[in-house]
Amino acid sequence: MGSSATQGPDFICVGLPKAGTGWLFDQLQYHPDFWMPPLKELHYLASEMPRMRHAAQRLKHWEKRRAKNTSRLLPAYIRPGDERDREFLTEVSTGGKQPMDLARYVSFYRFKGDLLSGDISPGYCDLNEQTIHQIATALPQTKIILLIRDPIARAWSRISMAHRNDELDLSLLEDMDRFRSYLGAAPYIRQRSFASKTFERWAHTAPAAQLQWFFFDDIVGCPNEVRRKILSYLGADPEKSSGELAASYNRKAENEKLPLSDRLREVLINHFEDELCACARIFGGHAKSWPERYGI
Repeated sequence: MGSSATQGPDFICVGLPKAGTGWLFDQLQYHPDFWMPPLKELHYLASEMPRMRHAAQRLKHWEKRRAKNTSRLLPAYIRPGDERDREFLTEVSTGGKQPMDLARYVSFYRFKGDLLSGDISPGYCDLNEQTIHQIATALPQTKIILLIRDPIARAWSRISMAHRNDELDLSLLEDMDRFRSYLGAAPYIRQRSFASKTFERWAHTAPAAQLQWFFFDDIVGCPNEVRRKILSYLGADPEKSSGELAASYNRKAENEKLPLSDRLREVLINHFEDELCACARIFGGHAKSWPERYGI
């Protein structure tokens, strides 16, 4: 790979949540052509007044880990890190509660040096048009990645995550009216399940942006191929391995899903019918089979 000339992030992944963003981060953080920030979900661009508390928390963890010299005990998906990580986290965390500033955001990525780097914040899928316009204007060379997943499977995965985190009242899964209301009210469902809306906002507001989408189906079904496509798109060498991680590695593969009853499935189908059809029309590929999968 040649020297990276892009100021700021070389790419921004704008979601979707539960569509492979963790897999993407793991493949890139160990790839020798990248320096990835020690914080997967920066979320700096998602608020007019970023709080950045998660960066401060990560900095504390980083310092404790370094003090105890426990890097050799880290899980396979966490790289040991270096002094750039501490400097990055220090700078990001001290910027909390200040107005979002794209020039400041660009400066965060000077730590990459000649390597590639980017921002993988799945919550960016609901960025408003004003922010998208600012990004496209200030960072015209930055590539945009959108990861797409069957909206019903994505939503149910997120609901199952809420259950694992003790954030879900299981009684609402027994009351279909309550469940319908929940789908329309929960931000992580209402705002972050609609890939077609994310794409349309970018296409309308920043038609010249370099945006490519990739399917979660391919991350699961042919990870080597989709890894190669993404690395090539980003200007990295797909022949280089990501450390010891296989392309099929998924640290969340063992997470249990709640059982999906026929009644709940029917409510989800009704809720996402328009989105299933919109995805089939816009994205083609795997999305073309989603309506038929649910009898639409």
